[in-house]
Amino acid sequence: MKQKNNGKMNKWKWAFLLLVSALLALGIVVVERMTTSREEKSHLATPIASDKDQKVGTFTTNKEQLNTMLDTYLKDYQTDTFSYTVTATSQFLLFEGTYKVWGLTIPLYIYFQPNKLNDGSILLTVSEISAGTLSLPKEEILAYLKNQSQLPDFVEIDSKKATVTIHLPEIENAHKVYVKANTIDFYNNQLIFDIYRKS
Repeated sequence: MKQKNNGKMNKWKWAFLLLVSALLALGIVVVERMTTSREEKSHLATPIASDKDQKVGTFTTNKEQLNTMLDTYLKDYQTDTFSYTVTATSQFLLFEGTYKVWGLTIPLYIYFQPNKLNDGSILLTVSEISAGTLSLPKEEILAYLKNQSQLPDFVEIDSKKATVTIHLPEIENAHKVYVKANTIDFYNNQLIFDIYRKS
């Protein structure tokens, strides 16, 4: 009986890791696009030195563009026994998957409520986890993911609060640029990220 649960949990673990990877991919795309030069350096003004990090731009997208990016990114991770999609709806970030057990196709759903935090991080609150219409315990599944997964330092799981925090400002890169969530508003179809350069 324990082996069956471990098999299910492994699928949950990989599905969760792929969702986090897709969100990180969005952040990386934003950073890379903002750090690519369009003008010769001689035409640009020299920035004034400051003790604080400087805001260098803003990137705006919408749910349709996010869904297209997620769909493209996740295509390579589909298998015959486990396939899924991640979709931004009017209220949730919905993970919807199917897996096959004993010849049966079982639908799997995770509803995340996304919000931005004051420091520019993204807070994903798990509203519900279910296999078909059967609700699954959020705390136990998230605790398993936290203990069994090797997540980056900037991803924090709080199983008791059923939340996942993606600390966008803590993502390291060679350009010393990072992203902060400015607006996460699925209802009004508005996703805005501010781009900062470390001093």
